[in-house]
Amino acid sequence: MKIVILGSVALSVPPPMQGGTERIAYWQAVGLSRLGHDITLIAAKGSKADPLYALVEIGGDTIHPALGIVESSRNMRKELVYMAEVSQWLIDNKDSYDLILNNMRGGESTLLPIVKFLNKKFVTVMHLPIFDELAHLFETYKTPVITISNAQKEGYPNINYAGTVYNATDLNELPFVETPQDYLVMMGSVAPHKNQKDGILAAKALGIKLFIAGKIGNQAYWDKEIAPLVDEISVIHKGEMGIVEKAALLGGAKALLFPILWPEPFGLVMIEAMACGTPVVAYKNGAVLEVVEDSKNGFVIDASAGVNGLVEAVNKIKTIDRAYCRTYVEENFTIEKMVDSLETALQKIVDR
Repeated sequence: MKIVILGSVALSVPPPMQGGTERIAYWQAVGLSRLGHDITLIAAKGSKADPLYALVEIGGDTIHPALGIVESSRNMRKELVYMAEVSQWLIDNKDSYDLILNNMRGGESTLLPIVKFLNKKFVTVMHLPIFDELAHLFETYKTPVITISNAQKEGYPNINYAGTVYNATDLNELPFVETPQDYLVMMGSVAPHKNQKDGILAAKALGIKLFIAGKIGNQAYWDKEIAPLVDEISVIHKGEMGIVEKAALLGGAKALLFPILWPEPFGLVMIEAMACGTPVVAYKNGAVLEVVEDSKNGFVIDASAGVNGLVEAVNKIKTIDRAYCRTYVEENFTIEKMVDSLETALQKIVDR
C-alpha cells in the first residue's frame, strides 16, 4: 500500500519529551515500512527522518503553551494554519498515495471534505474520546475509524469502525526493574481529568514520596489544587521528561497512580510502567480494564472509592509480581503486534 501517515502538527514525531500520539505515529511509520509498504510521514518540523519512509515536515515550530501578550486562541489558530498546509500537500500530491492514515487531532474533521473531493481512502486513529458532534460527522461521511480500545466505541454504535488497534510501547526503551525504590509516580498532563490531586492525597496518607511528571496542562487547576500540595520534598513535580529519564522514574516506582476522572481512550503510560515492572493503581474509567488485569498487574478500583481506595490498593502492591507486569506487556502491547493489527485493518479498508 502507498500510505500517507499524518503524524502531528503540534509536536515532532517522535516527540523529544512526553507525547503518546506522536510516538505511536512514529512506530506506525517504521513498522508499516518494515512490512514493505510505501510510507510518507507528514509531521511537524524537527521530526525524525529515516531511510524507511519519506518525511514531509509541516509548519514552523513545536506548538507550546502561548507565551507573551497574545490572544488565548493563538495556538489553536497556528494549528489550523499547519492543518491547511497538510491539506494543500494532500491536494498537490494526490497521485502519490492510495490511503491516508490520520493521527492528527482536528484532522479527523477538517480533512473530511478534502479527502471526499479527492476520492481518497481515509481512516482516522482516534487518540482522544469521540463526542456527539464528531460522531455525527463520521456518520455523515461514512469515514472508517480505528479505535485504540473497545471502551472508546461506547455510545456510538453507528460509526464505521475499521477495528480496534491497541497502542504499544518499545520494550527496548523501558528496562525491567525488579526491586523498586520507596516512592510512587504519576505521569501525564497536570489537569483535572488526570486528577493528580487524589494521587497526592493518597501518597500523603501513605507517607510515601510522590513524583509527578508532566507539563502543566491546566494552569488554574495547578494554581488552585496542586501547587499548594507540592512541597518538592514529599511531593515533587518533575515536569516533562525524555524517554531515558522517564523510564528510570517509572521503573524505580512502587506503583504508578492513575486516578483518572475521564473516559481514558487507552492510557499509554500504564503499559510503559508495566513494561518496567511497575504495577498500576487506577480508577475504573475508560479503557483501564482493557489495559490492566485487576489484582494481577495492578489494582483497578471504582472512582467512588477515592483516596481511601488508592491507599488500600498501594498497601497491597507487594502482592503484584513485577515480572508478570513485564511479561503481560511483552505478550499484548508490542510494536509488532500493534503494526500487524493496523495492517489488517488498513488492508480491509483498501479492499472495500
